[in-house]
Amino acid sequence: MTKKRGGVIVLILIAVLIVGAFALVVYRTPKTAEEATEVTEVSALMSKNIEAGYPSTPREVLKLYNRYMLCLYGVDSDQLKDEEVRALGMKMRQMFDDELMEENPENAHLQKLTQEIVAFQADDKVMIQANVCDSNEVDYIDIEGASGALVEGSYFIKKGSKEFSRTYQQYLMRKDATGKWKILGFVKVNEGEA
Repeated sequence: MTKKRGGVIVLILIAVLIVGAFALVVYRTPKTAEEATEVTEVSALMSKNIEAGYPSTPREVLKLYNRYMLCLYGVDSDQLKDEEVRALGMKMRQMFDDELMEENPENAHLQKLTQEIVAFQADDKVMIQANVCDSNEVDYIDIEGASGALVEGSYFIKKGSKEFSRTYQQYLMRKDATGKWKILGFVKVNEGEA
């Protein structure tokens, strides 16, 4: 009986060693480059070809714009490098109407954006969430013979560890000559004013 027990124990130990070795090989196998590279929202937005897949509705334009806003003012915004802020700002400009771009020259706009982000962080603020009104809440209007739209966005902001607020902005958009909805301007509003 003792020999049988000893043999069973040896077989169990061998089985445990085989399973352990197999697990070690499986879990320590280097991942492929694709698996090892984690694509962050910042890198995804920086490499996004906005013109190739331009959003088709005013609401979709604002949704994309808000993704950039969350990167610039969100939880990890303090980790952004200057060149990333600049790249994200340039991508956002692709959604601006020509008239808005003329009023905000590139260098002045990017400098102001950086200053706003620094002030936002210095005030211990973080944008937690960005939302866009429902489709039925988009107001389509005429802007001097061109198609226009008013779209409301809301931004949930945390200040410090316990203070929360929601800010609302109304975006005025206009279709350009190619039929793309572009941001012509925006203004802070009270909830439901849009």
